[in-house]
Amino acid sequence: MRLLFLGTGATGGTPGLGRSRRLESSIVISDGVALLIDVTRDFAVQAEQLTRIDAVALTHAHRDAIGGLPALRRWWLANGTPEPIDIFLSEATANIIRTRYRRLDHCRLRVTAPGDLRRAGPLALSALTVPHAQDPRFPTYAWRVSASRRSIVYASDVAHLTPELERFCAGATVLVLDGAMWRRRLFSHLTIDEALPIACSWPVGSIILTQIGRSAPPHDQVQREVAALCSKARAAHDGLVVRI
Repeated sequence: MRLLFLGTGATGGTPGLGRSRRLESSIVISDGVALLIDVTRDFAVQAEQLTRIDAVALTHAHRDAIGGLPALRRWWLANGTPEPIDIFLSEATANIIRTRYRRLDHCRLRVTAPGDLRRAGPLALSALTVPHAQDPRFPTYAWRVSASRRSIVYASDVAHLTPELERFCAGATVLVLDGAMWRRRLFSHLTIDEALPIACSWPVGSIILTQIGRSAPPHDQVQREVAALCSKARAAHDGLVVRI
């Protein structure tokens, strides 16, 4: 299983130089097929790294997670894909997409409730609702993607850690976790210097932080601070490739 981090920044992107500069958060998980999680407003740039997309999973309906759907359509037309792309998402997210976008011929919306099992080739997907947005129109999913005894949990937008998320992550090879806030608090995202020591005790192989926001220090310092908080954790950067 190959993980490619297309973006690792907060909404609107995170400014900086080198690895400290980040596009909106998105990842591609590949294992015979390519699964894209979230279609950001930076998708037109991020798509330059892609040769195929077989399916998409969406975490929620904020614009940093779905704002690239028109650009995805342009990619779909340019690549001559004959069939619509399966889009796994909550019913609430599907409703917002149908309201917000007129041209959806490139999308086959596959409404997925927590506990449902979906498949994209050899990849098995399941979702868990996690706390993030206060507005009930925007329920947010963490996704677990598994194949061949390896699994990744992608929880990029989380307001606080929950026992349900801990159980959902149990045995995962990698947990990709919201790393938005550093020594500051925001109601919709984790404060990582508080949350990471807790998540470090969870039964997961490793932790990779994404959604890294403007309160974070430069990347090298982030890495040092993350390692001090949790020896099995690190911060992602745009373009990072991880094989599990």
